[in-house]
Amino acid sequence: MIAFISCLCHGIVLASILLTPAGVGIFGGTDVLYGRIGTDITLICKAANNRIIQWKVNGTFVTLSNNLKEQSGSLVLLMADLSMEGNYSCHDETARLLYLTQLKLGYPPSKPLVHCMASNFYRISCMWENSQEGSFPVRYIATYRTPSSNIFNCPRDSLSNICQIDNPQMFASLPYVINITAVNPIGHRTTLLDIMLFDIVQPDPPVNVTAEPVFGSPRRIRVQWDYPLSWGSQFKLKFVLEYKLQKYNFWSRLDTKMTTEIITDAIAAQLYAIRVKTKDFFDNGKWSNWSSEVFVTPWSETTTESIQSTFTTQMMDFVQTHSQSTTPTLSPNVIPSSSDVLDRNTVILISIATSIGICIAATTFLLWIRSRRQELDKNDILTKKALTL
Repeated sequence: MIAFISCLCHGIVLASILLTPAGVGIFGGTDVLYGRIGTDITLICKAANNRIIQWKVNGTFVTLSNNLKEQSGSLVLLMADLSMEGNYSCHDETARLLYLTQLKLGYPPSKPLVHCMASNFYRISCMWENSQEGSFPVRYIATYRTPSSNIFNCPRDSLSNICQIDNPQMFASLPYVINITAVNPIGHRTTLLDIMLFDIVQPDPPVNVTAEPVFGSPRRIRVQWDYPLSWGSQFKLKFVLEYKLQKYNFWSRLDTKMTTEIITDAIAAQLYAIRVKTKDFFDNGKWSNWSSEVFVTPWSETTTESIQSTFTTQMMDFVQTHSQSTTPTLSPNVIPSSSDVLDRNTVILISIATSIGICIAATTFLLWIRSRRQELDKNDILTKKALTL
């Protein structure tokens, strides 16, 4: 029953196209005759009236041959080809011009190749290319039938071959039918295309994809991205995150419903390539194209010696600056007492001891963070192995 209704609707759409005026005179004046290559074409001298007729082409008398015959004052071109194009004129016995016509030869338009897509649930866009066959001008008639069998002209820009359907019915059981008809002076060709919105929806790729190392964890990479701008926020998406070492071609895959993920099995100090694609959350339609790749190198572990050296240098610089700024400026005539010298040395020793204590505490804290990270990574690896087994 559904198939019968679909065929009937196709007939309705096609009939509406055929009954639509093709635009009289749109392709040329009444003195231009269009013909199809490879067919027989008859040129009629409209002012003949049983006179003796002579035919000329481009000002030269026509020589009758196997392909050019005269029949009751008319000129018949058999199996016409491009060499027979030109300006044909008929004359009476006094060489007076009776009628002039221009003959142009070509082919009917090719069948339009139509492609429809939807980057969201709010608009269907159908596109086709201009016919490249022959030199005849081609115009297009674009219509569509809704699931409720209403027929509409496609709202489109006259300079672009795009038919757009806004706010299509999402849960219709019958398809939209797109009708694109190419018309030229000697024929027309039609393409009918059935469309179900849930079958063709394909989101644009995710945007703003970023990747950054996780401090203190040489095997982790944090990746974030956003929904494509053309996708409505009320419709959820699912994602596939893929990553690989830049120097290899094998991709690892991570399926997710979130817009933030942590890669936990990266190799330290190696450059990674990362990309993301998306699809409707309920698996309608097609996967998007991949996003542009981003590149990142995981966090690199710092040695204990370099940590100690760095903190020691910074603390000694701080102590030296602090002791210089707190040293009193004495007049040349004032001799410091032994108690003053003792107090100043005591302050310096206390400052140095405090700085060394801070350095040791900071180093111990960093080493503790590193050991905790290593334990977490080891637990992740053991958990994955156990799940695999």
